[in-house]
Amino acid sequence: MKSEQIYDDKPGVIFVFCLLYALHMVEEFTLGFVEWANEYFGSFDWTQNIIGNTIFFICLFIACCLYYKNSVKYLWVGMSAAMWVLTNSFIHISSTILGGEYSPGVFTAMVLYIPGGIYFLMRWGKKGLLNWKNVVLSFLVGGMAFMLVPTFLRAVLLHAQFAKIFHLVK
Repeated sequence: MKSEQIYDDKPGVIFVFCLLYALHMVEEFTLGFVEWANEYFGSFDWTQNIIGNTIFFICLFIACCLYYKNSVKYLWVGMSAAMWVLTNSFIHISSTILGGEYSPGVFTAMVLYIPGGIYFLMRWGKKGLLNWKNVVLSFLVGGMAFMLVPTFLRAVLLHAQFAKIFHLVK
C-alpha cells in the first residue's frame, strides 16, 4: 500500500480562517464599513456588502475544506487563504494610514489577520513547504484573484471612484 506524504497532522486548524473572517465581519458591519466604503469607493451599499462577503466566505470555506480533505494536494489552496487575509490587512492598514482615518476592519486585520496569516506561513515554512511556486500561486489566487480583482471589477462595472480607493484625490 502506497503511503501518502502528510503535510499537516492537524489540517482542521485551517478553519480558524473562517472564525477570523467572521470576527472581521463583526467589526466591519458594526463600525460603519458600508458608510466608509461608500465615501471612498463610491456607489457602495449594504446589498453589495452582504453579497460580496457571502461570496468571500463561501470561497474561503471551500478553500479550508479542500485543504482539510487533502493538505498535500491542496496546500496552495490553504496558502491562498493566508494570502487573502494578509492582502485584506494591507488594504485596511494602507487605507487607514493614507486616509488618516479609521478604516472599519483595520483592528481585526492587524490583531487577527496578520498573526493568523503569519502563523500558517511559519508553520508551513518550518516544514519546508514554502517554495516560490507555492508562494506565487497562492498569492496570485488569494491575494490578487480573490481580493484585488473583485475590487478592480467593482470599480469598473459600478463606476466606483477608483482614485479615492487609494486616497489619490480628496
